[in-house]
Amino acid sequence: MILLYLLNIVFFFAVAVFPAIYLTRLFRLGAVNLLTIPLAVGLPIGALTSFSGPYFFLENSCFNPYFQYALLVNNVYALVAGLTFITLIRLFVTRRPLMRLTERFVISGGTARPERMRTAALIFLGLFAAAFLMLTKSFGLVHWLADPRSGYQYHRTGAGQWYALCLTFLGVSMVLATTYARSTFSVLKLAPLYLGLIFFLGSKSFIIGFTLYLVNILAIRRFRYLTPFALVILGAGAVSTISTFVQSLGGFGIQEISSYSDYFVNAAMYYKDYLNGVLPLYHGQVTLSSLWDLVPRSLYPDKPYVYGTILIDEHYFPGAAAQTSTPAFATVEYFADFGWPQVVLSAIFSVPTVISAFIFAVLLPRLQTLNQNTQTPHALFLTYVFINAIAPYFLFYFDFPLNAILFLFVTGLINFVNKVRITSARSEESTPLAVK
Repeated sequence: MILLYLLNIVFFFAVAVFPAIYLTRLFRLGAVNLLTIPLAVGLPIGALTSFSGPYFFLENSCFNPYFQYALLVNNVYALVAGLTFITLIRLFVTRRPLMRLTERFVISGGTARPERMRTAALIFLGLFAAAFLMLTKSFGLVHWLADPRSGYQYHRTGAGQWYALCLTFLGVSMVLATTYARSTFSVLKLAPLYLGLIFFLGSKSFIIGFTLYLVNILAIRRFRYLTPFALVILGAGAVSTISTFVQSLGGFGIQEISSYSDYFVNAAMYYKDYLNGVLPLYHGQVTLSSLWDLVPRSLYPDKPYVYGTILIDEHYFPGAAAQTSTPAFATVEYFADFGWPQVVLSAIFSVPTVISAFIFAVLLPRLQTLNQNTQTPHALFLTYVFINAIAPYFLFYFDFPLNAILFLFVTGLINFVNKVRITSARSEESTPLAVK
């Protein structure tokens, strides 16, 4: 049995790295690319948070049978989802009807104009500034700038929408400014500006995310010193992440960090009850009640606190949801209703997987057209796809339908700036610039 448990753990790492490695080879990307960079950062952190909790807090640690069951559910779901993702991408880039459909989307909207994209970057930077002023209104601009961490921790209440808009607008501005910068040196000059601004949002994780984006854009531009630069960034990111755990948990040891990583511990508790007949399947109740996610509480104050996967929380932690405390249960969301059939089917028939596959099918074969060093024209639609795929924390905190509305606003504004006709008009009564 120990051997099977060890294979299950190895399987965890294998299914995590397989899609990125396969697609890197399929599209002949460099070793450092937009698939491998998040993997290099996310996998060690994911492994630490997945295994440290069970190691310290479960009987038999990582060989606890209920943790192993939860890990198997995770692995099967990840494998099926990864194979589905790869299969869809291959269909989009090899099947002629789907290739024509993809190409039709790509050529729609005309060609991106670099100088207009740089203008759009300035506009989104201005929108970030406006949202930041609204965000800091209660705490005070000077106080927030002097102590961003306190602002982030204690003064976002009632202004969360402005914080979310700050993240999105700054991310879009950074993507447009760096993607369409005239040279790699210009990208490096812009980096301190954007990393400095994200610092004022008070979260180290956001600083890491924006820095990783910088590695991505330098990889696309084939920066000469990319490998040592990436290693320094990855090392700094790891140190920063660990220090964040230390500050928030009051200790430096792995055991302190593991106290934060309870979602597989909670999942083991759930599967123990499920496998021993204490807790039956929910037969659709979790999925159907999760539709309450679409209803803002501000519009419907009587919206229940217990719905979706919070039903599981309420079983183990009664009353926690009303106090906005909802401990996570790994894998339970795609198991609790119908068990193993749900695990497989939800991994195959996943709308986010289909959308992501389409995005990467459009982006990966055309990635080098975004390298402005080659001065290769590309469609404006590719810019939208690139923003959606790689902009740091794009639409973070926004749920459907607000994320769709904001996406349409962002793309609409970029399209307007790209297409608006700007001509100089000199006459006795006219200004130097006329916009038509």
